[in-house]
Amino acid sequence: MVLVLSKIPAVLRGLRKSLTAQIRREMFQHEMQRRFPLTHFEWPLTFVVDDYCSLYIGSGCWFGPYSEITVLKRSLASTVPGSLSVEGGTSIGMSANIRAAGGAIRIGQGTKIAQHVSLVASNHMIDKTTAMVLHERWDEARTGITIGDRCWIGAGAIILPGVIIGSGSVIGAGSVVTKPVGERQIWHGNPAKYAKTL
Repeated sequence: MVLVLSKIPAVLRGLRKSLTAQIRREMFQHEMQRRFPLTHFEWPLTFVVDDYCSLYIGSGCWFGPYSEITVLKRSLASTVPGSLSVEGGTSIGMSANIRAAGGAIRIGQGTKIAQHVSLVASNHMIDKTTAMVLHERWDEARTGITIGDRCWIGAGAIILPGVIIGSGSVIGAGSVVTKPVGERQIWHGNPAKYAKTL
């Protein structure tokens, strides 16, 4: 294979870019393990954190691979600070989508979150006169998510802003939770509805 000399700079730039990205990933993984030594991270994970003061992870937590976790204390779209607090013994399954921006997400101790679950702390504003989604602004009236201790969130569930889930509750797979859930309750469906108390 003959390499044309004029293409060498482009090849070197591509190689440098690839190596730089790999070094950044490895440095970030090292930093997360340094800050949270008692947590197991199953890489690859995508973490975006603008301020480590807004991220707390208790001991004995587990984060599944291919999850995308965004923690933005400051956001151009909202004045509400974002934060993520995960208490000890909690596990988050693979391909979770956690967006702690424009609101706080708190997950209690020993909670189990299955794969493909989405937790969204804030949502876009909707202009009531035009019914248009305002992509550059988030709704500050309904923000944050609180999930109590020892809850079970089934695969593919979506928890929307403003929701509080009481301790010991179960959310069925594929559910979309838009309302508060009491302690030790089972909810399922889209939108999720109360089924029974444990």
